[in-house]
Amino acid sequence: MSIDHFPSTHATWIDAQLTLIDGADASHAGPHAGRAETAREALRRHLWDRYHAPLRAYAHGGSLRRAGEPDELVVGYFAERVTAPDFLPAWRRSNMPLRRWMMNGIGFYARGVVRDRMRDRLRPFTDLVRTPMSDSDWANPSADDALLSADERTAETAFERAWAIAVLDAAHTQAHAQLASEGRLDEYDAFRRRVIEGEGYDTIGPSLGMSAQQCAGATRLVSQRMAAALREVLRAEGVRESEMDRTVQEVQRAVEATGGGA
Repeated sequence: MSIDHFPSTHATWIDAQLTLIDGADASHAGPHAGRAETAREALRRHLWDRYHAPLRAYAHGGSLRRAGEPDELVVGYFAERVTAPDFLPAWRRSNMPLRRWMMNGIGFYARGVVRDRMRDRLRPFTDLVRTPMSDSDWANPSADDALLSADERTAETAFERAWAIAVLDAAHTQAHAQLASEGRLDEYDAFRRRVIEGEGYDTIGPSLGMSAQQCAGATRLVSQRMAAALREVLRAEGVRESEMDRTVQEVQRAVEATGGGA
């Protein structure tokens, strides 16, 4: 699935879904209502599939766990914030990588959960005072809110690792589908057995009817396709070209820290 936050010569996937939704809203639904709802569901599913695991790791790995159970926080965040009509248009205007937008968003959501919890605890007492607390008073740092600011490095590391695995998996799926459509699955098999399983070309080649040199060429080809697919997935996350090389390295380091691979 090719999706790109930045302007290009053709409409990108996320932009296309948002355009469908905007068109239906502008025409007050009408004949476009069905397509708009399909677009909304596609966007919800994409964000859930890509970010459920990273956000759960983030909520579980740091101070956000004090705001509630990780699964409940993630579900609530999606229900109340991510599915809001302006969530993705606001991200598009922000020029921020999508993963940072999602991670920052659940942090703000968790703080809101803590403030709501405080309101409920103190409501019986605010009725006893002449001047109730204002919204600005509620926004002042509290002991619970301060807890949410601690230990963020651990939570962010957990999020980045889970996100890196997710984007690599998406890149792998995309590259594999492209190779399959071109009838190049033997070349993919050579790559998989060499890079992932560590098998030698001397045993890979005879089983695939390829020479060692052909196996090496196939491995290079598939490696290049995987790298290109990863960059395409990262563009969809709002990563600028000027930051692409650094982000690719961050993905690689995060996955290496888990002992995993593509």
